[in-house]
Amino acid sequence: MSLQGALNVALSGLRVTNASVNLAARNIANAQTPGYSRKVQLPQAQISNGVATGVRMGEIQRQVDLFLQRQLRTEIGIGAQIDVRAQFLARIDLMFGKPGEANALDTILNDFDNALQDLATSPEEFGTRDVAVNRAVALADHLNRMSDDVQQLRQEAEAGIAAAVGEANVALQEVARLNQEIQARFDDRDGVADLEDQRDGFVDRLAHLMDVRVSGGDRGAVRIFTAGGNLLLDTEAVVLQFDEKSSIDAHALYSLDETDRGVGTLKLTAGGGTELDLFRHGAVNSGTIAALKELRDVTLVQAQAQLDELAHGLALAMSQVEVSGIAATVGPQTGFDIDVADLISGNEIEITVTQGGTPQTFTIVRVDDPATLPLTNDVTANPNDTVIGIDFSGGLASAAAALDTALDAALGVDIAVSSPVANTLQVLNDVAATVTIDAVTARVTPSGVQDNGLQLAVFSDINGTNLPYSGSLDGGAQKIGFAGRIAVNPSLVSDNSLLVLHSTTPATGSGDPARPLELLARFSETPFTFSPSAGIGSVGSPLSTSITDFSQRIINFQGQQVENSLRSQEAQGIVVEALNDRFQSDVAVDIDEELAQLTQLENIYAANARVMTVIQELIDILVRI
Repeated sequence: MSLQGALNVALSGLRVTNASVNLAARNIANAQTPGYSRKVQLPQAQISNGVATGVRMGEIQRQVDLFLQRQLRTEIGIGAQIDVRAQFLARIDLMFGKPGEANALDTILNDFDNALQDLATSPEEFGTRDVAVNRAVALADHLNRMSDDVQQLRQEAEAGIAAAVGEANVALQEVARLNQEIQARFDDRDGVADLEDQRDGFVDRLAHLMDVRVSGGDRGAVRIFTAGGNLLLDTEAVVLQFDEKSSIDAHALYSLDETDRGVGTLKLTAGGGTELDLFRHGAVNSGTIAALKELRDVTLVQAQAQLDELAHGLALAMSQVEVSGIAATVGPQTGFDIDVADLISGNEIEITVTQGGTPQTFTIVRVDDPATLPLTNDVTANPNDTVIGIDFSGGLASAAAALDTALDAALGVDIAVSSPVANTLQVLNDVAATVTIDAVTARVTPSGVQDNGLQLAVFSDINGTNLPYSGSLDGGAQKIGFAGRIAVNPSLVSDNSLLVLHSTTPATGSGDPARPLELLARFSETPFTFSPSAGIGSVGSPLSTSITDFSQRIINFQGQQVENSLRSQEAQGIVVEALNDRFQSDVAVDIDEELAQLTQLENIYAANARVMTVIQELIDILVRI
């Protein structure tokens, strides 16, 4: 090799060493920069005609374990979902209150229970009756506020989804922009590692919002898909759209039917204007967006259902009357007559029969809107009954004919249902007596507050003219959102003596404890069957308990939800922290290591410089010869 060739080799060594020093300095300067990954640039032999003629720098590369990065992103998305859920559940738990606190739900219920006990002891005292009414008002108001709070949380979740979708669109656009810049500079030996760091930051943010899958594309670009395989970004980013609803109430629910959907949904708009509903297809399963959707459509809807079920139980347990059928015989047929004068929409008639030795139960639900029909069996909490909805809007005779047709079809025999006299429904077995009518009972809601028994409609529905609460199904279930509308019967507010005076003929004495004792028993002792749709009890074994016990169960349910979420949050935090530590150990800059590298480079630089000095001395000698 000539002296000039040797000089060029040493000069290339100086250039490579200088570039390595610059890179080490960049690493040290960015040691604390979020998202920065350690860069390396390995030297490569410079070959000419098969002979090494020096050294050159290779491409600047990042020290990133892509498999570990994918795993970390997955766990970060799950962690974000758990964190958001835990935050909302803590607020729900705060709303229900800690047992025993002044504004906790159980305290408000206990205050009403105590007021009823005092009323039963001193029914003649105006002050005692006034306290009972005030405690009832406080209970209704508290349920109203809790219902409003739940719907406010759902509105916040809706707004949160909209904000998250906006962030996701920004992240996708930034990744697309960086893809283009990386591709344009892909052949640059200075590399695109810093641009890849920036791109990773936006992909990480996207993974925090929703579960995504990232794959490599052409010339350093990446492609992004949902976990279900829907393309979010290739050469261009798709546009995510969320039709946020500005007002959400208990009736505003998610539905696959666009005409019934009362909340926003997430749609993907690809090239050509093609739309895909990601919520409908279950394409978002982790991250902030998934958590907010679950809270809006499941968790908070269930919390509302529990409040509604409590309000439903309060209203019906204290107001409903069970009317028993009276044995009836017409020729060879036997059965029962039932008085349905007080039967209103939502009230039920239960018919039990035996056919071929097998008992069957039919629950007949009155409706006054034929559009409500047909009804499904989950309308009632009883897992063993057959529900039949009957339209009473055309009068009792028409309703009897409709019920006759329905029961004939269900039993396969010709039984007789009619209305022989006003306000009476008659149910008789078939002529051949293959079916036995065992019992007919009705659960009705009397409209009056006196002369109908000891029960009393303490609570009512303030929704327009539909004042009596009966769990009507007309125009949508009356129970939905009832906790936000429950109120004390205006008759009691204006005349608290009605808590005691249940009869005008004969007149009830002012000190008669009969009605107060009945109300107390219905509130704190008499079992009421609650729908499992509220998450308490099961479809096969619905919970039948007192109002006070049910309220305690929903308080405990919410407390357990919070405890479970905190445990999940802690466990997931450990997983994310462990993965992040492993990932950072690979990508983070170790200053001590970089300083050691600088010391080594210093020696290499000095050696190359010494080679150049020697060559210069040799050239000088040759010149002097």
